[in-house]
Amino acid sequence: MILKNIGLPGLFLFAGACNNNGKSSAELSSDTIVNSTSIAVDSLSSGCYSQIVQRDTAFLQLENKGSMVNGSLSYNIYQKDRNDGTLQAELAGDVIIGWYLFKSEGIISVRQVSWKINGDDLWPAIGKMIQKNDTAMFAQPDKLQYDSSRLFKKVPCVI
Repeated sequence: MILKNIGLPGLFLFAGACNNNGKSSAELSSDTIVNSTSIAVDSLSSGCYSQIVQRDTAFLQLENKGSMVNGSLSYNIYQKDRNDGTLQAELAGDVIIGWYLFKSEGIISVRQVSWKINGDDLWPAIGKMIQKNDTAMFAQPDKLQYDSSRLFKKVPCVI
């Protein structure tokens, strides 16, 4: 189980010390969503991935170490504060699921994240989120759907 592998209880204690009244996840239209069982299993390669949706951008740099995935993740949402942080996740079949520890507006938060691997693309998970202190997590992680319209495309890493 991922919680044991990455020492998440310590992360929760740290994040719980902060108090963030975070906003709920954005709702996406169901016509761009695919069920998590509809994509064939692919392997994950270490590297960089970028998401561009209108004026919003995200950048993900991953290092795959067997079933563990580490990296950095940044979101730059147009006319909002940028958030940058680290990712600690587990690779299970064609799904990456883990925790994003990030800082935004001077506040440290934790959010559960997931992507489905589809070739060189990563499709982000969507699903109902619940908030506990500064930690947002999927209410039903076994019922996630993956959005092919907001994909992260593999890109060259720029050093």
